[in-house]
Amino acid sequence: MHYTDLMLKFASEEEAKQNLYDKVATAWDNSDPENQIETEWEYRPRFRNIDVLGTIYNGGSWDSEGNELEAPVAEPGWHVNVRCLEGETSEHLDAFLVDPTPATPRRVWA
Repeated sequence: MHYTDLMLKFASEEEAKQNLYDKVATAWDNSDPENQIETEWEYRPRFRNIDVLGTIYNGGSWDSEGNELEAPVAEPGWHVNVRCLEGETSEHLDAFLVDPTPATPRRVWA
């Protein structure tokens, strides 16, 4: 099976959802037969393999008892890894690719 691994960085979690999921109506108000109103939704993934890292932190230090000495610093953006399988279209994600690819990624697909 052929696949492509993508490391992505979005401006926010909402931007990631807009690009990785379809918002699908799951319930409607049927009180007016000519004008059904969507009342509930769920997000359905466009890809079979999505790994949400979210906010990534760098640095920080703690003493031997686990007390924070120096706070870790958040990297900008919302980070997600996607493994695109054959037939899954990912061209719209090119603008979100992490470039350059990290030498030591936080997580990779096994």
